[in-house]
Amino acid sequence: MSKPLRCGFAAILDPAKSIHTETVLRALRIYQSLFAAKTIEFICCEDYGSLDGGAQAAEFLVSAGVDIVVGHYASNSALGALPLYAEQSIPMLLPTATDTCLTHDRNLVFRLCANNDNIVHALLSLFPSDVEVKFDVFSDESPYAKKLASILKSTLADYAPRLVQEAGASNIVFIGTGDRSAMFLQDCEDKGVSGNIILTDDAACAQFVIPQSMAVGQIRGIGFAPAKLVNPQAPCVHEYVKRYHAMPSVFFLETIAAFEIVSQLQAKSGNLIADLNRCSFSTSLGELRFQQGENLLAPLCLWANSKAQQLHPIGMIKRPESYLK
Repeated sequence: MSKPLRCGFAAILDPAKSIHTETVLRALRIYQSLFAAKTIEFICCEDYGSLDGGAQAAEFLVSAGVDIVVGHYASNSALGALPLYAEQSIPMLLPTATDTCLTHDRNLVFRLCANNDNIVHALLSLFPSDVEVKFDVFSDESPYAKKLASILKSTLADYAPRLVQEAGASNIVFIGTGDRSAMFLQDCEDKGVSGNIILTDDAACAQFVIPQSMAVGQIRGIGFAPAKLVNPQAPCVHEYVKRYHAMPSVFFLETIAAFEIVSQLQAKSGNLIADLNRCSFSTSLGELRFQQGENLLAPLCLWANSKAQQLHPIGMIKRPESYLK
């Protein structure tokens, strides 16, 4: 493209509403100042992480004439926005929206992170495969949580007969947002729950604070991998540390990688959707190529609570296909 590319950016923009907002806004500022120059025009829009908010944000961005969208970060807002982008043939780069169906039967949605199926398989791989294990599942009853719980139940029935969902089991899985996960853990502390608790992707990050009574290692999380495990030497990571005196948390590299893809498209693409479906991209997440809209090499990380009662990354989770046979 010879002209500047107009890139929509849709997310929860209020730091009080999401523990990830500060990270993604810092990523945007770093990319704008260091790498985008005058080649990309960013148009930011609040989507509230909801279906209606996503639809309203999409209407605004389409009316603003965007060529491509980075976002939406929450699956609900992405689902609300998708129909309008599809009508206008505007491609979406999803840094963190995990709902598996977002990429189904479409050629204009491209996910940088793992999807819900990947998350469920990684979660189940934490349990031993050769003995019966019982666990209970709770959620915040959001559409995202209900879908992930449904995938978990169907996967158990089809592939993991030794894992049994049972009310009152000592192993607990909670599916929900960071805020709702924190409320759930507080409720567990109040009730004196002593079993193992596994949280899913939105809560698995360094910003998440654990109640003081929880034993070290009692809380685990399946989530995205932080920059220090993926690419600590990336120029964008060095710039983050220089500015903010800390390593970036999750959502940072996914956001930067989406912007890097946009820049590469701006430099050479004549057809954004076609090139996203067929080209490879060099990003801070690594060499990235989409297959049916998915990044099949998207990393997942195991987190656990430390003595400081915060989650910290334990290590990368290997693809667990062999476990579910």
